[in-house]
Amino acid sequence: MRFSIFSLLLLSYLHVTAQDSAKYLAVQTCTVSGPVFLQRPVMNDTVNIFGDKYDTKQILKTHISPAAFSRDAYAVNSDSATGFFTVRHAPDDRASLYFFNFTVTASAFAKAKLKITSPQAVEVYIDDEKATDKQSVQKSAEKALSADRSMTLEPRSYRVTVKCLIQANDSLPPAVKAVFETADSAASAKLQVAAERVKRPFTLNDVLEGERPSGIRISADGKYALLRSAVVLPKGKRNTNVKIFNLATGKSILNGEDKGWQWMPRGSRMYCTSSGSQGRTLTVVDLATMQETVVAESLPDGSFEWSPDERFLIFTVTDRAPESKDGGVHRILTPQDRQAGWRNRSFLYRYDLADGVLQPLVFGHRSAYLSAISPDARSIVFTTSRDHYTERPFSLHTVCMLRLADMKVDTLWHDIKYGGVACFSPDGKQLLLTGGPESFNNAGRSRNLNKIPNSYDTQAYIYDIDTRHVKPVTMDFNPSVDRVYWSKADHHIYFVVTDEDFVNCYRYQIKKEKFEKIALPVDVIQSLDMADDVPLAVGTGQSASYASTAFKVDLRSGKTVQLDNPMKPVMDQLELGKVEDWTFRSSGGDDIKGRVYYPYHFEKDKKRPLIVYYYGGTTPVNRMFDGRYPFHLYASMGYVVYVLQPSGTIGFGQEFSARHVNAWGERTADDIIEGVRKFCDVHPFIDRARIGCIGASYGGFMTMYLQTRTDIFAAAVAHAGISDVTSYWGEGYWGYAYNAVAAADSYPWNSRDLFVGQSPLFSADKVNTPLLLLHGAADTNVPAGESIQMFTALKILGKEVELITIDGENHHILDHDKRIRWNNSIFAWFAKWLQNDDSWWNELYPKKNY
Repeated sequence: MRFSIFSLLLLSYLHVTAQDSAKYLAVQTCTVSGPVFLQRPVMNDTVNIFGDKYDTKQILKTHISPAAFSRDAYAVNSDSATGFFTVRHAPDDRASLYFFNFTVTASAFAKAKLKITSPQAVEVYIDDEKATDKQSVQKSAEKALSADRSMTLEPRSYRVTVKCLIQANDSLPPAVKAVFETADSAASAKLQVAAERVKRPFTLNDVLEGERPSGIRISADGKYALLRSAVVLPKGKRNTNVKIFNLATGKSILNGEDKGWQWMPRGSRMYCTSSGSQGRTLTVVDLATMQETVVAESLPDGSFEWSPDERFLIFTVTDRAPESKDGGVHRILTPQDRQAGWRNRSFLYRYDLADGVLQPLVFGHRSAYLSAISPDARSIVFTTSRDHYTERPFSLHTVCMLRLADMKVDTLWHDIKYGGVACFSPDGKQLLLTGGPESFNNAGRSRNLNKIPNSYDTQAYIYDIDTRHVKPVTMDFNPSVDRVYWSKADHHIYFVVTDEDFVNCYRYQIKKEKFEKIALPVDVIQSLDMADDVPLAVGTGQSASYASTAFKVDLRSGKTVQLDNPMKPVMDQLELGKVEDWTFRSSGGDDIKGRVYYPYHFEKDKKRPLIVYYYGGTTPVNRMFDGRYPFHLYASMGYVVYVLQPSGTIGFGQEFSARHVNAWGERTADDIIEGVRKFCDVHPFIDRARIGCIGASYGGFMTMYLQTRTDIFAAAVAHAGISDVTSYWGEGYWGYAYNAVAAADSYPWNSRDLFVGQSPLFSADKVNTPLLLLHGAADTNVPAGESIQMFTALKILGKEVELITIDGENHHILDHDKRIRWNNSIFAWFAKWLQNDDSWWNELYPKKNY
């Protein structure tokens, strides 16, 4: 076949044009707000102190609240031929401003130049901050000039506003064209541009910002609920919002600033305290009349609990140890003495509201902690503890009942190792206890368990005060107890439990010894509270694909009603991939459960990288929507995410959780490695050459340990991980206490195979996977040295390793800006090794000639 020179030139032209057009992403829809009319100041024929005349520059600088940018906004499409947005405008003798709004969402790290073209003078704002401007005015759109801004785009949404100035008596309508120019078509494909009200990917902004219910309490009579929500604004500014709901109607009757209100033990009155020069004042408010009454003044510092009859308060007051005068040379008395405040002691006091007398209930050198107040307000149960370092769990507890009328003490348990009191029964004749399986002389230990149980697998017990008999309640119940409520309304016990990867609520019918699951509209209960007078509860929670909501539930009928859904406007915008459960049968004969997060618009015929997440440190990775490791966010970047619950996890029964004890990754790693291989076998769209893994704390240990056991991963991330079990055991604030469970009865001097053999540091030469280590420099739980020494070892071995430390941060990265940098470091590491794109990593950490 012959081609003429013209044909070749035409094909070449079309190819270049296609390539060139792929570098440009035009904004085709936006919202417009305005006009906002402006008045000229008087005496405008002179100059200001800077020598400036009142001209276009001065008019354009008119301050406008960002709230006005989208007020009464309406949607506009660009002209298909010119690319300009235009709106009708009648000439006026006043200048006016129009606001063109749109968002750009990056699905991955990208760089682009934003070009805003207009014949009018414009200012361009990105996330409500001025980015650039153009002060010149042209006579037509054809001659319009542009205001440009280079943007470095992280995977999130950016809100763009163009403030367009129309001069007085100007007949030319407002006209704006917006284009993103990128280096190539691959960069353009990472960007999605649209008006503000359309679907978009899940981004880090959605995780860090917004209003989320954080806790809810119900009045004793069940008529009202008080909901607290954490509100995080852009740039990390935080506050707490309070709403009060009428539960009969489900409507909010109060919405405002948090003043610390709490419910009284009876009815639907609230109380709060305020501080002044004479101490604290206690104020009660009647919600029906909103009348406030001061009931006590000059109260001491410290927390307190109301008596059920509202006649007195039980205070916990802290005596602070004298400041050390050792000149900076410290004698450490116990391992806990390294912690600030350990030498302080807390004691219980009774404050009588009628006569204003504050009297101590206990005295001495050991702290006393309130466990419960009896329903008749005649007795309290309190606990004291003492160190006992020669035997795990390294402390002993004494539980006492104090009769307040004559100060008679009844010692219920003396020097027990495990267990504590949760609450009284409604009739005051029994106590509901919680603790690990070994509590109360192994009363809750499963009959079929032939190994040391996992003390984090919390059980419940009923204790008869007269007979001193302890009855295990949950011994054969697989979920682990988180919180308990003994209902005064229906006399059933309600348990909030870790139930595999859910947090559920169960009702326990005492006479029938029967558990019944309460159906709730969330996968993970975050808070739950129950009324005293009626079988009604309120709660907050999340699901695998939905942010926090608040709800009420009728415990008699099971009917639930949503009370609040503050993240709904955001959730309505998001395009989320599906989540499905995936379970495999391990070679050991266990069903290892997990779940899979898919990218939105998932295509099975396209090879995808995989990220594997686990914890392994005895609690399951639950179905929270957001959090520190939001799986939908990784999926929005194109990854398939596999989350699994390996051996040693609570919520699956005592035998399964006991595998955590004296293992330090041994069986857990087998489950993870086998799970990843079997997952890839049945999911052919996974690219086996692009599998990453990530874990934190014990999960960070698992990341390091896994790399000494397998080469199936192409990239690995460990946050606050443990590289040497021995150094963590001795140096971390809670290292020895955690190992009282994870290494029960094992120590560096009698279990070298465990403390050395299972420590990744001592097998660092087996690591071949590129490893990113992250650590808060002020971490007191897992000291930063755990990552530093692994980093040093791998550097000496010539391995691919990076270490990122975060100044001022402890075990969790809480500072808003540092959290963003921390998250982005993880995203960039995976992009580098799993998506063959190192641009983001190089942007964050440019090469240095050091």
